[in-house]
Amino acid sequence: MPSSSSARPTRLLVAACLIATVLLVSMQHGYSFPRGTFKEKLPNSIANATLGFQSLLILSLPTRPDRLSSLTLAASTSNLHTTLIAGINGSSIHESAFPPGNHRALPVGNRGSWRAHLDAVRRVVERNLTTALILEDDADWDVRVRSQLEGFSGAARMLRGLVREEGRHRDDDASSSSSADSARLQQATLPLPPHISSNIPSHAPYGLDWDILWLGHCGAGIPVNSPVLAQTPDPTVPSPQHLRASPNAPLSPLSTLYPPQTRLYHRTSHPTLCTLAYAVTQRGARKLLYEFGVREFSKGYDFAVGEWCDGVGKKRGSEGKDGDEEDSTQPVCLTVNPPIFSHFFAEKGGSDITGVGAGGREIGTRYVRASVRENLERLVRGEAAVERWGDEED
Repeated sequence: MPSSSSARPTRLLVAACLIATVLLVSMQHGYSFPRGTFKEKLPNSIANATLGFQSLLILSLPTRPDRLSSLTLAASTSNLHTTLIAGINGSSIHESAFPPGNHRALPVGNRGSWRAHLDAVRRVVERNLTTALILEDDADWDVRVRSQLEGFSGAARMLRGLVREEGRHRDDDASSSSSADSARLQQATLPLPPHISSNIPSHAPYGLDWDILWLGHCGAGIPVNSPVLAQTPDPTVPSPQHLRASPNAPLSPLSTLYPPQTRLYHRTSHPTLCTLAYAVTQRGARKLLYEFGVREFSKGYDFAVGEWCDGVGKKRGSEGKDGDEEDSTQPVCLTVNPPIFSHFFAEKGGSDITGVGAGGREIGTRYVRASVRENLERLVRGEAAVERWGDEED
């Protein structure tokens, strides 16, 4: 009788053949998610006031009521219920409150951001929340965010199964890969079957077998040797020429490797930056609180979380395990490209963490076509949102 390890390649081969068949059909006819009305289908899931998570936590400094007012209005127009976590001024943190590490080398803003994020994570742990979505107060989203999250729900549940079968094969992101790696990336990309996003559980719509869902970032690499799921056409994705994190940043590989209006779902891959919107499970929150609240704090929170998700600096003692088993010490961090949440740059009031970059000050929101924050005045008046980042816009 064959062993379970020898049967694994056979199962993977059969699964690959079935998925390849779906992919060929999808390339000819296109594949997309059904676009139903969530309130009719899922009254207690993604349609709820916390987007299918148990809680929605907002980080905002008490000294920035301007940001909190804007975010409160934005959440209200999207029928969201938020819980405030007060931001922290880094200069007010006592020296004895830091875990081991080189925190003194970090700017005050980074230290305050770290503490505020850990306070949100601690809230998840101490209240034993199953899941929570954590947003910074400059986060922005599309008026169709629930439709976008319907796709992410199916992708998150499907990716976990694919990763368990394939194992932990991580590689560099496609932005720095060779043409051969780009070809491998395209070959490894699978369509997300429409049925998986239309059969969403009312309880835990994203599943629970993950640590972080990184829904909002300012750049994320695309893994070459790990499963990637694609949705296309997605009309909420900007046109290819607009798929860049800032006006002077290079175009995302997504703009050239895939058809227009493609959204990808995959594991995080270096570099994944900016923790402006991410969800955690209870197990993920406990891991984060230990790693960065107890064990070490030596770099900006988003850099540290990105490296942690990629297994950089993994705890010793995890080597030498059975190669057929998934490494339980490696965090399970899933993300989306382009991001569902993005930074909103207001006309007034810059960041309290970072200064203005070499590219100058930008106004508005990247990656989000029908921005809630950019359309706030229209939405408050009961008018329809106006889209950006289409083919007609330079």
